[in-house]
Amino acid sequence: MLLTITTALGLFSGWYFLMIRYPNREETELLCLKGLSGSVGLVRMNRILNISACRSGLRIGMMRVFGIWCRKFFVPWEEITINRKDGFFGQSAKLQFGNPSRGSLRIPSYVADRLARASLGRWPEHGPFPQETSEQVLVSLARQWIAVTLFAATFFIVVPRIVSPDANFPPIPVAFILPGVVFGIPSAFEYFKRTKR
Repeated sequence: MLLTITTALGLFSGWYFLMIRYPNREETELLCLKGLSGSVGLVRMNRILNISACRSGLRIGMMRVFGIWCRKFFVPWEEITINRKDGFFGQSAKLQFGNPSRGSLRIPSYVADRLARASLGRWPEHGPFPQETSEQVLVSLARQWIAVTLFAATFFIVVPRIVSPDANFPPIPVAFILPGVVFGIPSAFEYFKRTKR
């Protein structure tokens, strides 16, 4: 099953095409960021991406357990265009590879800014690339935490009552407290990770 899932992941994300079109190069990394979340093509990847800024381009890989056939690929700076977009959870950066586009990677803007600052002026976008403040990180993570907690609480309150209206249900506050704690712990770790200098 793992083999089937990881094969489909590489296929629907366009990863196989990208690793053929942009084979990896042996080049020293200026900055390597691991365990990132983002979207490759149409596929969302949570905490499994590894992205490195090098002197002549960007190296992109993923944890091998989630992409057995997905090798790293290396996109030269001149093949990358970047579009920024604002969203409820903060700004994101969409990196398109090739012209016309042969694939894309969407990452949070703060990740793009870190890569840009490390790229020795070769990042294909005009700055500035400010460093996140602790307050910005807190606001972004708080929005995400509130949204997922409310969604999960609504699910736990509404769905059981539709499926089995006569059953006994735990108190409604439990439906908020449980997902609040479950999603709050990783949010706290993410806060310390992003604000660590």
